[in-house]
Amino acid sequence: MQTLLFNSAVFLIFFALLLLVYWRLAAHYRAQNVLLLLGSWFFYGWWDERFLLLIGLSTLVDFLAGLGASGARPSDAIKKKALGWFILLGVIVTLVAPAHNWMFAPISMGLAGLVYFIAQRIDYLSGPIRRKSWLIFSLVTNLGLLATFKYFGFFTDSFADAMAVFGLQINAPLLHIILPVGISFYTFQTLSYTIDIYRKQMQPTERFVDFAAYVAFFPQLVAGPIERAKKLLPQFQTPRQWRVDQFQSGALLFVWGLYKKLVIADNLAPIVDMAFSDVAYTEPTLMVVGIVAFAFQIYGDFSGYSDMARGLARMLGFELMLNFNLPYFSRTPSEFWRRWHISLSTWLKDYLYIPLGGNQKGRLKTYRNLMLTMVLGGLWHGAAWTFIAWGAFQGGILTLYRLAHIDRLIFSQNLRGMRRRLIHIFAWGLMSYLTLIGWTFFRADTIGHAFHAIALFNSAILSGEIFIQLPQLESAASLVLYISPLLLVQLVQYYRQELELLWKGFTAPSIAIRFVTLNLLFFVVCALVFLSAEAGQAFIYFDF
Repeated sequence: MQTLLFNSAVFLIFFALLLLVYWRLAAHYRAQNVLLLLGSWFFYGWWDERFLLLIGLSTLVDFLAGLGASGARPSDAIKKKALGWFILLGVIVTLVAPAHNWMFAPISMGLAGLVYFIAQRIDYLSGPIRRKSWLIFSLVTNLGLLATFKYFGFFTDSFADAMAVFGLQINAPLLHIILPVGISFYTFQTLSYTIDIYRKQMQPTERFVDFAAYVAFFPQLVAGPIERAKKLLPQFQTPRQWRVDQFQSGALLFVWGLYKKLVIADNLAPIVDMAFSDVAYTEPTLMVVGIVAFAFQIYGDFSGYSDMARGLARMLGFELMLNFNLPYFSRTPSEFWRRWHISLSTWLKDYLYIPLGGNQKGRLKTYRNLMLTMVLGGLWHGAAWTFIAWGAFQGGILTLYRLAHIDRLIFSQNLRGMRRRLIHIFAWGLMSYLTLIGWTFFRADTIGHAFHAIALFNSAILSGEIFIQLPQLESAASLVLYISPLLLVQLVQYYRQELELLWKGFTAPSIAIRFVTLNLLFFVVCALVFLSAEAGQAFIYFDF
């Protein structure tokens, strides 16, 4: 089976049926939560039902850990109800698994028994030790699952390669397993719940269904945004009312995200693949086009997914956090990370950078904390040295800009008029160049390929070849064709400081604005019908 892609007919049928039943239950929000939980498990299990046990285990552990980290002792009734839901999930997997279906029910029972045993042992402790033990239990479980399924093979292979340099042959053990889709996202989401409770920043819920629906909420389950429990969980604990305006704005946001994915990202994918397929034989001009195309491919792909997730959630009466805020208008690395993948950058800041000391323990430690945070952020994206190099590059430019006080200079209130505009344009150009260099590490197959691609890119720019003669005219024309409408819309969004142009313009009091918005909507729909890529591409961040 494959993931229920938002752009697939099967998903649209699934969502339409769920939506119909969901709003029929509007007077019973707890029944809606049960429906959302079962629907989300179905959505996740469509990809590979076996990994439902992983998300179920993470949910079970953090539900109990959240209660324990608050200082309370979860009652046996609460524990048994949560364990019962986990065992039910194991039975469901047993019934639908195509092979070895007898395994999953006993596995779920065994895991439930182990969790119950550990919970009972922790509850014998007292005071702060018990609270910290619950937190440690959450960290060990979640990070252990993430390390095993995502990083075990990478680190064992890297260790074996390092030993081979010294002439030592190591037969490293291998785990031939598939990376569970979305594991990086829901792991960070459940961890933040327990950590926030331990920090006394929120209170835990005693209703397992509410918490499990929050963890598995299908619009943002497999590629974010990484939601904080203190913002999203309360929305599961209160009734949701049907509102026509909310539904319409959600539908338009979904359509806009679908446009970014199918028309922009998927059409640029072949250009990017052609440029990076064999870097050693790629022409410099094609490499320039390929690198720029990848910048818009990953933006259209990931921000498109986030828009679709927010749109789907809004149609269900929920509001997810903004994950992208026009990042390619950034003038400095720190501004870029306030605009790109906001849910991850704020997570790393709150749960890694600040606990390491942030900028409160001197300059050297501040630079160390920046580098460590960004390197680990790069590793979060995938188990490969290219992602580590990308994270190190991001940490490096953040450090250099801080060392030179560039942010303070650019955003100084003393800058006025033409001087301010010129400095901002230059800063934007430099940041755009650095962003493209960073994306080259992200996309390349190896670090060596990345450096070669960067050399080709720089040679084409410095020689002026890209401007004087362009042998890759067709690829460049396609790039301009697909990104120009997006750039025009984003220029308006940037200068009006309004991201939801479709919805706000659609309901604007001005007839002229409504006319322009309707034409934009007509263009988007026509583009989806006539310009969508023939071969659908999986979302890039499904691999992370």
